[in-house]
Amino acid sequence: MIWVIIINSIIYYLTANYVNKLMAGDSVIVVISRLGLVGALLLVLTLLFIILSIVKKEKRNYQFWIAAVGIFLFGGFQLLMAVFS
Repeated sequence: MIWVIIINSIIYYLTANYVNKLMAGDSVIVVISRLGLVGALLLVLTLLFIILSIVKKEKRNYQFWIAAVGIFLFGGFQLLMAVFS
C-alpha cells in the first residue's frame, strides 16, 4: 500500500511540474503514463490479495483493514479521475 502512495505522489509532482512548463519533452508524458500503469497494477494486486484473504477466511488484523480502506480511497480516486478527465 505504501508503494501506491509513493507512486501517486510522484505522479502528482511530475504532473504539477509538467503543467508549469510551456515546452516539456515527451519523456515526461511517458514517465507519467508508465507510473500510472504501475500504480493501477499495484491497486489491482492489492484488491486480489484482499479477495484471497477473504476467501481463505484469514484473520483480519490491522494490515487487512488498512489495505481495504486504502484500496477504496486510492482506487476510487483513480476511477473518479478517469471518469472526469
